[in-house]
Amino acid sequence: MPNDRFRRTPVVVTGVGAVSVAGLGADRLWTAVLDRRVLTGPVSRFDLSRYPTQRAGQVPDDALAALEHRVPPHGSRAARYLAAAVREALADAGLADGGQVGGGQVGGGQVGGGQVGGGQVDRGQADRGPVAAAGVVGLYVGSVMATRPTLDAGIGPAGLAVPGRLWATPARLLDPVREVVGRPGPAVLLASGCSVGNGAIAAGHRAVLAGEVDVAVCAGVEELSLEIFAMFTALRALAPDLVRPFDADRRGTMPAEGAGVLILERADRCAARGGRPRATVLACASAADAHHMTQPHPEGAALAATLQAVLDAARIEPDELDWVCAHGTGTPANDGVEARATAKVLTGRRRPPVSSVKGQLGHAAGAAAALEAVLAVCALTDDAIPGNVNLRSPDPACDGLDLVPAEGRRQPVSVVASPAYGFGGGVTTLLLGKGDRGAD
Repeated sequence: MPNDRFRRTPVVVTGVGAVSVAGLGADRLWTAVLDRRVLTGPVSRFDLSRYPTQRAGQVPDDALAALEHRVPPHGSRAARYLAAAVREALADAGLADGGQVGGGQVGGGQVGGGQVGGGQVDRGQADRGPVAAAGVVGLYVGSVMATRPTLDAGIGPAGLAVPGRLWATPARLLDPVREVVGRPGPAVLLASGCSVGNGAIAAGHRAVLAGEVDVAVCAGVEELSLEIFAMFTALRALAPDLVRPFDADRRGTMPAEGAGVLILERADRCAARGGRPRATVLACASAADAHHMTQPHPEGAALAATLQAVLDAARIEPDELDWVCAHGTGTPANDGVEARATAKVLTGRRRPPVSSVKGQLGHAAGAAAALEAVLAVCALTDDAIPGNVNLRSPDPACDGLDLVPAEGRRQPVSVVASPAYGFGGGVTTLLLGKGDRGAD
């Protein structure tokens, strides 16, 4: 059973990191979003001539080249995205410098049930390694395709393994991070659809509250793959030119890639080591509709349930929400449902301010929610709300929302809700507050 002392102690975000279509770094991502840059564009990595669009959110070539000097080598781009974002987040948290971090292992067991090393943590080893102030570090990572593109490269035309090619099983996604973190502790790889970035943050939050780990490294990661294009083509959900969340003329989404990372610690531990909280995790909640494999529940039941749950858990009134960082895929199926469910729960004296950054970044699948959580932390730090950049003709189905105009808003931001959907009806919603809400 969790220790009651941990239950009473707030959990804070002490560091963030990102690799995205904006390049390397959370600051670069935040600046690009505030500058209203639409970062989706032509894909140069593989031939998309058979698909309805040849555009996506691709990590720039100069950022890929820079990864070679920042993180351990690996055949999977996703693994390198993850390692680079983790390294940045640890440095931002003051738990490591900006150089090569660590050489040890996180966990040490066999892969099984999505968990790498889930047994007892030897706390006697906690003071070894370069992240000396961290204690026991847990790694919680979500992805949809994981190392699938690298796995595909190891399969020949006849479906047989190609000699000499890396056979990148999903667990290998975590290999470079073990070298970056260099700490003993649990390492968990989750695969629960496009809400999985939030799911990883929620898993790390639970572990910190329970006293299972001192620091949780929570991440979502994805690499562009032909499978993603094939999947969205089969679903008739690919946008031909731009992603237009909440617009009456929206026609679909665009795949994207990258990694987003949050470092979570107890507020008292952060204060004791002289750390700086960037945000407070007020609540996390998950639910599932089990309505359809790909279509959302027509009333957004799971989203409504999780929004209500996080408000109740944090004792927050709807009018106290400064921004809803929406899932907002730009697909005909998603946005109207999300708008109705959000408006239904967030009834108050004013309509909730809502925007989606997928119009600028595309839909990064397993990385999407984690990147949006990074942006939510930036909004709380910088007192700014991104706008709906490609919104021209708001869908009447979204009338219950205050759809933030393209230019965004400069205003105090104290509480942000960030929900994420996954296929199969799974939804996980985060509620984040200012860093000083975690003060004792």
